[in-house]
Amino acid sequence: MQTVNLIETDKALAAWFDGLRSRGIVRIALDLEGDQGSVRYKYSIAIIQAYDGTDAVVIDVQKIGNNGALKAFLTSTDIIKVMFSCKNDMFMTQNVLGYSIERVRDIAVAQKMLGMKVNISEHIGIDKGKKDSFQRANWLKRPIRQDLLEYAVDDVLHLLPLEEKLAAELTAKKMFESYVLNSESIARNDYVVDQFEQYKAKFPGYDRLREDKKELAGVVWAFRELLGEQFDCPVGYVLPKSAMNDIIVDKALVLEKLERELNRGRTKSKRIGPELIAKVYRKAIERRGLSTETN
Repeated sequence: MQTVNLIETDKALAAWFDGLRSRGIVRIALDLEGDQGSVRYKYSIAIIQAYDGTDAVVIDVQKIGNNGALKAFLTSTDIIKVMFSCKNDMFMTQNVLGYSIERVRDIAVAQKMLGMKVNISEHIGIDKGKKDSFQRANWLKRPIRQDLLEYAVDDVLHLLPLEEKLAAELTAKKMFESYVLNSESIARNDYVVDQFEQYKAKFPGYDRLREDKKELAGVVWAFRELLGEQFDCPVGYVLPKSAMNDIIVDKALVLEKLERELNRGRTKSKRIGPELIAKVYRKAIERRGLSTETN
């Protein structure tokens, strides 16, 4: 197990980054952990773990915040970031931080180009099920559990030698340049989403709904987002998608059905009152640009 340097301040992050450059480091392994709507309403990046071939660090993004030092590091063009299957990482950085990670080399891209199985678990010596359980852990809780820190670091320790081996094979097959272009194109894609507009793709059976039901589906979806935002909790905890089709069957019964579904299984002290439900529902209608008089 490598010694982990936990970076928790902007000053420490800037000093570590300057140290990379002063030592002539041009290639590091990188990964991140966070929450994609499983713990809180908004997407969050909890940590970024990096390994320069000698030393490992864990950057506590929750403590540091989205500051200048973090952006300078992640968007630096003089240091290559070796990652594995980084599309979701780009999704997270774009939606949470507002920018992509630059100069990426994606091991999954290399494996796919070489006709290999896209896999990292066997290289880091961890069972896929166990890896999945670590990824689903609450990375936002502080202090960070020691086993999570160890997993985070171990996740990047093997990336540099593995990518070096794959890069050599790609070079021998005259495919290295395409590998670089394919990897870096991932960072240039736009992954920014508006959660309030996701109903068209994620509302169950949306394409098969009548136009009036589609309009109502958009309102109910916006209602769920607004309530999740207000309580700072995953929207699935507020209102499961499986209940949505029944809720929009009759416009006149929407508020009644929302109250029943929202309070299913809740104790009396934790019930969500009809006044709050009606208030948030009106906001949802306005959010959709509709008139509250006709809805």
